[in-house]
Amino acid sequence: MKLSITTKDLINVGIFTVLYLVVVGVFGQLGALIPILQVLGPFYIPVLAGVVFMLFLTRVNKFGLVTLLGILVSLLVLATGQSYWVAVLAVFLSPLADLIFKLGGYKRWANTVLGYLVFSQMLIGTVVPLFFARESFLAKIGSRHDAAWVRALVDLTPNWMFAVMIGELALGAVVGAYVGRALLRKHFERAGIV
Repeated sequence: MKLSITTKDLINVGIFTVLYLVVVGVFGQLGALIPILQVLGPFYIPVLAGVVFMLFLTRVNKFGLVTLLGILVSLLVLATGQSYWVAVLAVFLSPLADLIFKLGGYKRWANTVLGYLVFSQMLIGTVVPLFFARESFLAKIGSRHDAAWVRALVDLTPNWMFAVMIGELALGAVVGAYVGRALLRKHFERAGIV
């Protein structure tokens, strides 16, 4: 039996795109307040966004919907003036995550965790300029922050920190999946995700 995407599915994608973006955007802005939160953001953002994403997964079971969510989120991130790297990564990672969910029949917990881990990695695109176009990135944020804030960010982000941030995203996604499942247990039971 072929499952086709319905209007209800597209409405869910639209609602959860907005919810996911709000969580990522609001908590991502904490990094603009204190430089250390810029470094810790890759951990705590997917933890908090995990609740929204896990709820989304209890409502979808068709290939393409996670891809659509990822692409829409990345385009909206791009529209807010963030790095285009989020969109580039979303083009590859969202369908890969979608495939992982599909291979688990949208029910297998191991696939759910791995799929969310892969999906969350697109968020590393927000800090790619900090590591790979540092001077122009620092000049851009230097217009919004004082020299002490910029210096603190530079001190907190040596080149090797990029790999640490990728690891933070992975760990944060795993924790976020479990937190989401714990908070949404009844939704998971109804959706049959085990």
